[in-house]
Amino acid sequence: MKFDVPTREELALLEAKYSQIEALRLSRDRGEPIPERAVFKALSERFPGALRELDTLPMDVVAKRRRMLGEAIAGGAIAPWMAWMIAYHALLRAALWIKLRTANTLDVPTERIESLVRGVSGEFELNVDAQFVMDVVRPHAGRLNAVVLQRLEVVFGVPAVDIRAALFPRRKSS
Repeated sequence: MKFDVPTREELALLEAKYSQIEALRLSRDRGEPIPERAVFKALSERFPGALRELDTLPMDVVAKRRRMLGEAIAGGAIAPWMAWMIAYHALLRAALWIKLRTANTLDVPTERIESLVRGVSGEFELNVDAQFVMDVVRPHAGRLNAVVLQRLEVVFGVPAVDIRAALFPRRKSS
């Protein structure tokens, strides 16, 4: 599995995600009505894990990421977290697709695993291996997020704990 330098299109999609998160948070802070469920469903389908960011990212981080992405799109520096986040969404989307097709299954035959590997490639233009499929079927500690972060560690050569901290910094308690 290889994730190249993000394209302008990928960066623009990520920027749009942070713009939407920022708008939703500002709307909530102003006490405006909660948007229709379809808004959140569309955000989470396009960017699996984004609802976690909506709920937990500090607002200054959201705004900073949006600005940094705008600069990267304009030819500026591409920060490592940008590539990590693009890969995170892609891998989590694939993991959810696999999980849906293997729900309540712990013993997946080799032929089915191979079929799922091909399915991810065809559905998402993403190359995963049989180990990724098995890790999704039987996630460590029961968490797909951990499977995805472990795979990001392998792909980028950065400890999963560091990637997690960079992608999902928590709001400080008040």
